[in-house]
Amino acid sequence: MRTTARITAVLVGALLVTTAACGADSGQDRTRTGTTGPAVTAPGRAVLDRAALDRVALVGTVAGYKVTRTAARDIPLEGGYAVNRKECAPIGALIGGHLPEKPAGEVFRTVKPVDPKNATVGNVWLSSYRDGRAARVLDAVDTAVDACGGSFTTAGLTYHSVERVKSSGSGETAFRVTADVGKERLTMNYRVVRSGDVVAGFYGVNMLHPENGAIPDAVVDAQVARLGG
Repeated sequence: MRTTARITAVLVGALLVTTAACGADSGQDRTRTGTTGPAVTAPGRAVLDRAALDRVALVGTVAGYKVTRTAARDIPLEGGYAVNRKECAPIGALIGGHLPEKPAGEVFRTVKPVDPKNATVGNVWLSSYRDGRAARVLDAVDTAVDACGGSFTTAGLTYHSVERVKSSGSGETAFRVTADVGKERLTMNYRVVRSGDVVAGFYGVNMLHPENGAIPDAVVDAQVARLGG
């Protein structure tokens, strides 16, 4: 499908919009699917590094979506993007493909539909933190969703709104961001979930049917279940 291929072509890392332009219950544990992670690293349990995260990150087909390792060339660069409103910085970090605090380890996955008629594409990334910082990161994102309700700019683009979406479990925050790229209005869907010392980010977009752009619950649940607790 030509439109799906076009979407995929401009989806680099977790950042669709910047690529196109250039060329809740914070701190609580997630309880869905029966996985509840500890608030901080348990004694004797090491924080997952990149190699360990890679072993627990999804790979394969889940609920009609193929999840693959993101090519090295498509992984977002570190450093993020400057935002014109300080309170929007955590949202800007997510748009840049990262969480608002540098993790101990991080891996990325690309999500594409099996059905060529399905135009929803996106990314999953896992970030691990020491000393209970995962809860702080989720709290920062959650706070920013409410504080950054109006427009803001980053990477040369203006984002019109940040709207909270009802989360289906504790220990997570979901929201959507809208922006205009050329003549197209984009609705980007984000969901950030903490399981113990790992924060999982999910990003999805559908340019044909924006209301269907979020990464499905089945994919989210499958990933969180792999994190254990």
